[in-house]
Amino acid sequence: MNRKIIIFMIIPLLTNTIAQAEPTEENGIDTNVTGEWITVDFVKEVDSFNPTQQSVKGELFLKGLSFQSNFSVRYVFENNTGSPIQWEPGKIYISPERPALYHIKNIDDCDYLFCEWISGDVTERGMKPSYYVLKKGALEHKPTGVPSGNFRVIKTIEQVDPYDDVRWKDLSGIQNLKNDLVRSLTFNQDTIWPEQSVGTKSIDWVANKILDSSMNPGLGVHKLHQMGITGKGVNVAIIDQPSYLKHPEFAGKIVEYYDTGCETDESSMHGPAVISLLVGTNCGTAPGARVYYAAAPSWKKDAAYYAKALDWIIEKNKKLSGPDKIRVVSVSAAPSGQGSPFDKNNAMWDSACARATAEGIMILDCTDDKSRGYIGRCWFDVGNSENVTKCNPWGPPNKDFTVNPDFVCIMAPSSPRTTAEDKDDGGFSYQYCGRGGLSWAIPYAAGVYAMGWQLWPEATPDQLKELLFKSAYTNKDGASFINPSRFIKLVQKATAQ
Repeated sequence: MNRKIIIFMIIPLLTNTIAQAEPTEENGIDTNVTGEWITVDFVKEVDSFNPTQQSVKGELFLKGLSFQSNFSVRYVFENNTGSPIQWEPGKIYISPERPALYHIKNIDDCDYLFCEWISGDVTERGMKPSYYVLKKGALEHKPTGVPSGNFRVIKTIEQVDPYDDVRWKDLSGIQNLKNDLVRSLTFNQDTIWPEQSVGTKSIDWVANKILDSSMNPGLGVHKLHQMGITGKGVNVAIIDQPSYLKHPEFAGKIVEYYDTGCETDESSMHGPAVISLLVGTNCGTAPGARVYYAAAPSWKKDAAYYAKALDWIIEKNKKLSGPDKIRVVSVSAAPSGQGSPFDKNNAMWDSACARATAEGIMILDCTDDKSRGYIGRCWFDVGNSENVTKCNPWGPPNKDFTVNPDFVCIMAPSSPRTTAEDKDDGGFSYQYCGRGGLSWAIPYAAGVYAMGWQLWPEATPDQLKELLFKSAYTNKDGASFINPSRFIKLVQKATAQ
């Protein structure tokens, strides 16, 4: 999910002499890049970088990169050191959609590493990537390894830009925050707000109101819930990162939990979020459904764990009968396909998906496979989240979007949304995402399917998929959006026939 947008200022073209650093290799390793690099700037174009003047005001989201000789690299952010991911000369496999390209340039006898920042603007709207600029230096290391809550330490910041991630941040010294700015941010219940007012309300009250209201899945889903259409009695499955199971959003809704090899007892940010968006009491599209949950270590970049998880789901499903069958599996990852960050055993995922499909199980993932990767993401109109015609196929503030006629997808809302969040001590909280990625759209769609299966238990995956496409709202630009109310009407019509 892309939570950080850096505001940049273009600097006039440099007059410095810039030379491409010649890579040196030893045993197949680019020795120019191994070691630690500290971020010094973020620029739209490589040629706009000026070593004497930073383009970005305030702190940089990415603090550095640490390249190891075993072809693993860690991204170091404000609050944590990320899990190891794979690299090869010129490429870092951070995104499911495409690798981040990097190269080294020598400017005034100093080597600078220019690394693409692959956001949703790049992968979903085809925009050119911007670049983090780094130079060699010693990084301050935080906890590493598996996704962990240990980095959740409150940090004071002095500036906030639209779409910043201010979870676990102290904003008390910042004044004149506006409503629209707060709505664009990613924050949680540990964010400390300044003592100021927006109109007659405190900024803390405004933030809590935004967080509460964004639990609503929108598009008429809560009205369907009031009619008793909640996915009740439907079994679904999720393959994602580890999660605690006591959050009140989904406590008691996990039928069985299976660890494929995460080697940790800690929760993640991703796991509880996707569970809440599917079956959460307040946040979910199918709060009446029940989940078979398989925890997979995405940070190991090995699709074998996801195949193992899906095979576990298949075996569980074989022991179930009739309406108790597992209907759909929500996978907010791309274990195979073009641009997959998984560099091992991709074919194992494809084979497991084929076995699941043969068993009548629907798979929704983030791959480029048209049979299971056809869900896209869109954004609510914050003033009218119930109206599907007001959804945006572009991510604010950017309004660039082009329909791909060769790959029609159904877009589901990914933001602004509130999701469940685990705490270090085993407690719970919530986070608000002013900007969300495809990971949030997948469980949304899976929950809509679950509501359909509640009404039509005999339906095949292909039958419900056909109705999902038939019920979708398509705007004048050709973008298609999930339309839960219309989908349910078509399901009811089908059952009547």
